[in-house]
Amino acid sequence: MKVVQTTLNEAEHKLLEEYARKNSKTIKEVLRQAIRRTVEGDLDPKDPIFTGSPASKRTGKKDHGSVEHDKYLYGEKS
Repeated sequence: MKVVQTTLNEAEHKLLEEYARKNSKTIKEVLRQAIRRTVEGDLDPKDPIFTGSPASKRTGKKDHGSVEHDKYLYGEKS
């Protein structure tokens, strides 16, 4: 095995932790799965969901982000 190290901002790390917890996986498992999907072509690494910054850096902000995420990421009208 090889070790790969990187840094994440607070928002990215929180999202990663929450996703891993909700899917009963470790962070390592989630990252390995994401790498495999990206390399195998299941995901577009240029997708704004991976490259864009968080829409809100505050918690509790009511901006309909969970409902209108496509609009914010891709410019689509909801």
